[in-house]
Amino acid sequence: MRTHRMGTTEVGTLRKLLRLSLPEVVVLAQAAALMPMVRVAYRFVTVAQLQRLSGRLARPSYPNGLPPEAVARLVRIAAERSLYRAKCLERSLVLRWILCREGIDARIVFGARKQNNEMQAHAWVEVHGVSLDEENDISQPFTPFEEIATSHAN
Repeated sequence: MRTHRMGTTEVGTLRKLLRLSLPEVVVLAQAAALMPMVRVAYRFVTVAQLQRLSGRLARPSYPNGLPPEAVARLVRIAAERSLYRAKCLERSLVLRWILCREGIDARIVFGARKQNNEMQAHAWVEVHGVSLDEENDISQPFTPFEEIATSHAN
């Protein structure tokens, strides 16, 4: 019989998990469960349909009392530590759903930028116009599509 020894990374992860409050564990578990569901779902429906569906399903529940930034951090952890690395759209859909369940008005913003002669797109969540994305301090930010459309109309 072979025993498995936990490495230092696993022990550190377990210690961090044990330090989380119950509301944080609940959010982390929700996010981890929703990530693969969202990945499968948006292969069969459009993003707009998925957003509408999540809006209808996101009736406020019992608030967990966590600030939106803390929820975003937990969703980011779930996205980075799940079986696959979730993309920004999947992470944004899950984050918006959890925030809406908390009664927080959140919206997904889609943006683009050109870097190294390559067009890149990104999705992130904003609450009251403030981005909850960890990438909002990168050197060349993404311009929201609505701003791109407006700037070309003038």
